[in-house]
Order: sequence, then structure tokens, then C-alpha cells
Amino acid sequence: MNNKHHIITALVLTSMAMGITSCSDDFLKEKKNYGNFNQTTAYSNFNGAQERVNNLYYWMLPVSDGGDGNGTNHPNDWTSVGNPDKWSKSTEEYGNFSIFVDPEEEITYNFSGSNFDFFYVANDVYSPWGHIRNCNDVIENVEKSSFTDEEKGMLLGQAYFFRAYMYYHLVTIYGGVPIIDKVQDPILGKDGDGSDLIIPRQTTKDCVDFICQDLEKAANMLPARWQNEAQDFGRVTSGLAQALLGKMRLYWASPVFNRADDLTRWEEAYVTNKQALAKLNEGGFGLAYAGNGGENNGANWARQWTDYIGSDGSISEAVFATLHNTKDNVSGQPDYGKYNRWEHSIRPHNANGGGGYTPTAEMVDLFPMADGLKPGESSIPYDKKKFWLNRDPRFYRTFAFPGVQWQWSEGGVSLSDPSLVGIIPADIYPSGRNYELWSYMWNDNEDDLTKISSSNGYWPDLLTQTTDKAGSHSVYVRKRSDDLYLHSTPFYEYINSQSNPKGFMKCAAPLLSMRYTEVLLNFAEAACGAGHFDEAVNALQQIRSRVGYTADNNYGLPSGVAGDRARLLATILYERQIELAYEGNRYDDMHRWMLFDGGVGQAAIKPTWALTGFGGNTCNYLGVKPLNGTKRHQIIIYCRTASATDPTIGSRPEALTLDEDMSYINGEYKNEKVRTLAEFYDTFLGRKDVNLDGNDESLTIQYRPTYYFLGLRQNAMQTNPTLHQTVGWHDLGRNADGLFDPLADTLP
Repeated sequence: MNNKHHIITALVLTSMAMGITSCSDDFLKEKKNYGNFNQTTAYSNFNGAQERVNNLYYWMLPVSDGGDGNGTNHPNDWTSVGNPDKWSKSTEEYGNFSIFVDPEEEITYNFSGSNFDFFYVANDVYSPWGHIRNCNDVIENVEKSSFTDEEKGMLLGQAYFFRAYMYYHLVTIYGGVPIIDKVQDPILGKDGDGSDLIIPRQTTKDCVDFICQDLEKAANMLPARWQNEAQDFGRVTSGLAQALLGKMRLYWASPVFNRADDLTRWEEAYVTNKQALAKLNEGGFGLAYAGNGGENNGANWARQWTDYIGSDGSISEAVFATLHNTKDNVSGQPDYGKYNRWEHSIRPHNANGGGGYTPTAEMVDLFPMADGLKPGESSIPYDKKKFWLNRDPRFYRTFAFPGVQWQWSEGGVSLSDPSLVGIIPADIYPSGRNYELWSYMWNDNEDDLTKISSSNGYWPDLLTQTTDKAGSHSVYVRKRSDDLYLHSTPFYEYINSQSNPKGFMKCAAPLLSMRYTEVLLNFAEAACGAGHFDEAVNALQQIRSRVGYTADNNYGLPSGVAGDRARLLATILYERQIELAYEGNRYDDMHRWMLFDGGVGQAAIKPTWALTGFGGNTCNYLGVKPLNGTKRHQIIIYCRTASATDPTIGSRPEALTLDEDMSYINGEYKNEKVRTLAEFYDTFLGRKDVNLDGNDESLTIQYRPTYYFLGLRQNAMQTNPTLHQTVGWHDLGRNADGLFDPLADTLP
């Protein structure tokens, strides 16, 4: 039978018109379209079945553009990867209110202002339930095939992983959801009277157990590392399956699900994450550049995003990777081009980049000082204007600021090409290797010097066009950049076009959506929660050792945390905030630890939801400030002298390569170039933090207590009346509050 676009109503679910796009990895090259596939032949041989599995990768791997959860823009639209999306703009990483923290708009079951609709997408190829259906299709047909046990395990392990991966995202957003473990056929007579298609929500615990069972199966079936590295790098491994299992257990142990702080859940998370590390080590995964990542201000630490297979070819940091290519897309031909747009997005306008991402002043200011401690807690004074002095090595590879080199390769493109006139100042930067970032602003009105904003003045070096001043900023996200100074063979092909694609768009850099470091941090947190403090501290020491900290200063860790569970958990979460910044992890950490409000509003939704563990307030327990009630800002570095032209153009010092010693201790600079740049700041520049969350100063972040478990949208309840709405959300069918309790062990 030909399976073509069957509409299915478990919720109602949709099968998907499938398309496959080439990646730089061999197993995704030039595949056929298996959206309209013939089931009798697709599973008749191993190659055909493998094509079906390969198709899961296309639709379900995280994508470099990230997602906003509306299910309509990308094959994978539910996972943050560090872009300024709905998730990241709900944290300290980026400003501008997302729908989750907007104080003026509230998400409801029929809210029309939000296109967030992850649970249910009617007749849409991006539906999560369509992905689950395709996983079930692979599982059912491979299990009944005549393939060898080894072939079956290879195929089934990947399908079980992706089914669990899809459910992991559903459960962390909604709690319990319907468990669909078979292909549903809506054709009358194939599925009885159709009643089997209407499946209610299951308890959250049942869903978590289902996810973990799938991942255990995958871990037992898959290799620790695929034998043909050149052909199969990027495929799911047993270590990745075990790591996601550990991540699920850690989420289940976290306060959002574990209100009573049940230590058995922490112990389960500790055991599974320890097993994940062992399995990853077996496959040759580990901390890239362990022991020497701190040289030259974290240069080797930064190289892990370009040396993704491993710093020496044997130790790989890349646990879960999406690979890309620079193939051309030809009109009328299959869409084989698969580009990583991150490099283009973070590069400034005057390199023909996308304009850059603006980090918040709060993120810049919270990074550790050079001794590893937070500003204000460190013995090293913090100068907010010269914020780049005396910082953690990772700071210099996470942010770019006025006075640093940020080299790039123009390849064979001439920067004096007429098409680039007015975009790139070729007279100043004759090649990308000469590029220096001088992202300060000035204006010509003395009275306006105290009214600095990103749009009321001038920016140097064609940094922005007149019509785009509002998008300018002084500090840029630099994390994961393919910096020519560190990587001599870039992944991108530079294009001197002003239309799509242009600049750095054609880029084959891999997207690492899970690194070994994250797994090590998952283990550290679980170990601490379960009371294994020494193991948690040891994991932190490994991570910090890589960026240059040593036992001489306790690896930059606060004194006395080793025996204090709350302080050690806070230290681990802070390390996650720094190490994993702009990788798409922060929202999940804030969500599972309820760091928007400490969880104080939960009892008002339902009395049994009150936190009885963690001191009744996770923010107080950890000693951190709730995000609710705060605002986010951007740093504007400006010239303190009014002028019609750049008042500092003839006074700029030599830009830093970041090889320099950034220390300024006891009134002494360790490096002459650093001293000169600091004096330039002192003489000409000032800093002002400008509101990033709108012009109304009275508006602050508001993440509502009901958002820790999102409710179902109106379309889902109308399609399947058996779906109970979440407690705290309006139930359309009953015209009352929802009955489904994500924290209960029983169903309504």
C-alpha cells in the first residue's frame, strides 16, 4: 500500500510529507523523497529501511536557526540552540520580552497573539505527532522484517532514540501527554471503529518511564562509536542515548517535577548520568583540549566548535551534532544545501554579516573574574566600563567588544568590489584578517551625551547603515565563532552578495546541541542532589581545569561549597550559565529550577503543588535573585566628546588578538597592548546600560506561575474531547478549570 499524507487523529495526528536534504555527513547525501513511500518496498531491504531512518534525522535534528515553537518554520522548531528565540529571550541571555515573560500579554488556551503551538499542529508536516508516527512506522516494520539482529538493532536503536527525544520535549513543556506507541491507521476498518485513535493524556511519570525505556533500548542496541567515522559521524550513539536518559532523569529530579525534593529521584539521575559518562568515554568522547583550554584566554576551549571530531582526532566533544554543508541550492532541483547560519548571524554588518546578536549587560557582568569568582565576590575589583579586564578565559570567546580583532576569511572576494562599497570599509580593512571591531558610538550634540541610546548617534567604520541604527550594539555574542585567527580553514564560503545567500551564510560548521561538558555538568548536578558532593566537585574541577584554573586557587570555586548542598547546587548552575551560555540550555535550567519566581505561586494554582522541599523557594534556597521583576539592558560604549565625525579615529590603539594577558592587578597591567586599550577607554569612552525590554521603564519580566506546565490550545481540545486540560488552564469542553495534574500519579 502507498502511504500518502494520511491524516491521523490520536490528537488528531498527522503523517508527514517527507523530504530529505543533504548534509555534509554521508548518510544524508542525496536521498530520495520518502514522504510518499511504498511500504512494501521501503522495508524490503536494509538500504531502504536505512533511508527511512535517515529521514528521521532530517526532520528531527536540531537546526542552526533554532525554533520558536510554532511548528511551521523548520523541520525541528521546538529546540533552542542559543539564538534569540522565545526560549532564550525569556532568560538573562537576550532582551526583548518573549511571549513567556511579556507582562502585557498572557498566554491562554485561545490566545491568538502567540503562534506557540507545539503540542498540536493540525495537518502540518512539522507536527511532533507526525514525527512520532514516523518513528513508530520504522519500529513496527523493522521489528517484523527479516533483517539480521545486528541490522535490526542498528535501525531500531536510532528510531527509539528519536521517539524518546520527541517525547522528552513534549513532557518538559506539558507534563503528561498521550503515549502513542504504534502507527495509527485512520482508514475505517483498519483501526476498528476509530476509538483507538482517541488517546487520552497519561501521567507524567508514565511518560517519563516510557521515554527512559526507549532510551535504554537505544543504548543497548547502538554502538558506543560508529566504526565508519567518515560515513556515520553524527549518528546517534549508545552514549548519546544514555546521556539523554540522564538528562530526563535530571529533569524529573528537578524542583519543577520534584516539589518534595525526593532524594531517590536524584539518586536515579546520578546513576544514569554516571553511566552516560562511562558509555561516552568508551566511545572516545570527552573534554576536548582537556588540560590546555586556558592558554591564550581560552583559545583551545573555543576551538572545540571547529575541531568537533576531537582536538587530536580521538577525543570528541560532540555528543549530539547536526552537520551542515555548503552545497548550492538549484531552482527546480532537490534542496541539498544545508547551511549553518550562526556565523552569519553573529557577524557585524561591516563584515557583510547579519548584524550580530546583542548580549545583555547582565550576562556580561555576571561572568567570573580571572580568579573564577563572581564580580563582587572576587577579591579582584570590577570596573564596569573596562568590563573586559581580569575576566574568566571563556569571557573572551563568548563576547566581542570594542578594541578586539575578529578575523575572517574573504576567500577570493575582493573587499573593494563595487558590490561591497558602503558595506565594508575596504580602505580600513583590506582583508578579513585585518578586521578590528570598534563598536562605540558618538553624536554631535553636547546635550545628548547623557541620552545615549543605540539609535541617536553615529557608529564607526560603516558598522551600520543609516536605516539600521537601532540594531547597533557595542558588545556582540562571539560564542562558537569560526574565528580565522584560531581556525585557518573556515567552514564558510564568503559571498560578496547583499541578497540571500550572502556573507557567511553558506557555512558547514556543525551544530553541537549536546557537548560532553553538558553531560559532565548533568552528572555534577545529579551527584550533588543525591549527596555525592566529592564527585560533583571533581566534575567542576575537570571543567574549570580545561580553561586554566588549578588546585592552587581551588579551581576558582568558592570556598566551603563542597559540604553545602544548596551552595554547591548554586555553584553548578552558575557554571552551567557560563560554560553553556548561548547554546540553548538556560531556559530549561530556569524552568526546571523555577528560577523565574522561586516557585512561590504554585500553591495558588493547587495546594498540593507547593514546594515542600528546597526551603519552599528555590531562589532563596540557591541564593539567587528571581528573574521576575527585573529588566535587561544592553551595553552602549560611547565617546564622551560631541563631534560631527568620529572623535577617536586617529587615536585608536592596536586591537587585541586576545593572546594578551588581560590582568590589571594592584595598579599594574601585565601587557602593554592591554594598558594602551584601557587608557583609550579611560580617555575617550563611557558606558551606559540601555533598556532592552522596551521604552516603558515600569514594565518588568513576568513569567506566570501557570507557564511551568503549559496548557493545551483550543484546537487540541476541540479535536480530541478526551484530552483533559492542565490544572490552572481553562478547559473548553467543561467550561471550567482543567483537571489534568502533571504532578499527580493518577489520572482525572
